[in-house]
Amino acid sequence: MGRFFGRREQKPSEPPDQFDLSLHAVESILTAIGVDPSAARMTVERGYGWNFQRGSALIEVYLTPDEQGHLQVLSPIMHLPADDLLALYRRLLELNLQLTNAALGVHEDVVYLYHERRLAGLDAAEADAIIRRLAQYADELDDALADEFGGRMYGRG
Repeated sequence: MGRFFGRREQKPSEPPDQFDLSLHAVESILTAIGVDPSAARMTVERGYGWNFQRGSALIEVYLTPDEQGHLQVLSPIMHLPADDLLALYRRLLELNLQLTNAALGVHEDVVYLYHERRLAGLDAAEADAIIRRLAQYADELDDALADEFGGRMYGRG
């Protein structure tokens, strides 16, 4: 799901760019919420990725240095249930109207909670709000949706 792009090389004399500032901000945010950035780091094709648990939800954070650079935060919520998909899809659409700076969607057989933002103009306070908000939503929604529709929460047997 992540963009998985590599980090640009910089000459030592260049000032930090938005990507480097964002990298530092994300690692500081993870530390502040009790996550060790080194232990949470994932191997991605390019760029940086981290994952951590927030309650029952898995949270993934990606920084990608494509032309504009992006912060992507997502959480796989649950596997689609075998029955009553129309009711689930309707509920996801209703919830999308209630979420702030996050959206629910489906990729393959998994419901995801998702946020993506360009790095331009992103400051540490906004990045912190994005990561914390999405983690809170994910921890609340995974249990509620699985209970309501009988789906299997992501990562559970």
